[in-house]
Amino acid sequence: MSIFKGWPTLTEIFFGKAKDKKVVKKVAPKIATKSKAITPKAKPKATPKSLATPKVEKKSTKKELSKLTKIQLEELGRQKGIELDRRLTKDKLVKQLHKAL
Repeated sequence: MSIFKGWPTLTEIFFGKAKDKKVVKKVAPKIATKSKAITPKAKPKATPKSLATPKVEKKSTKKELSKLTKIQLEELGRQKGIELDRRLTKDKLVKQLHKAL
């Protein structure tokens, strides 16, 4: 991996940058042919929220929470309405979050 990625080479500096050649594909125009009439497909009706299956949130275990980083723990806490202090150790954050959930 070069640290000079994106920098111009000496050849480009002295002789200018090589211009990219754009390839243009020519497409033949479509010829109108006899085809069957296209009928729009019926869209499935949306199910009301009352009939939809509710999402069941399972309680996160301490083992699952300990796999997350401190930043991810803080974001998860904020989603659940809990403010965590990242200055604490990760174990303490996991305990607080698990207790609150």
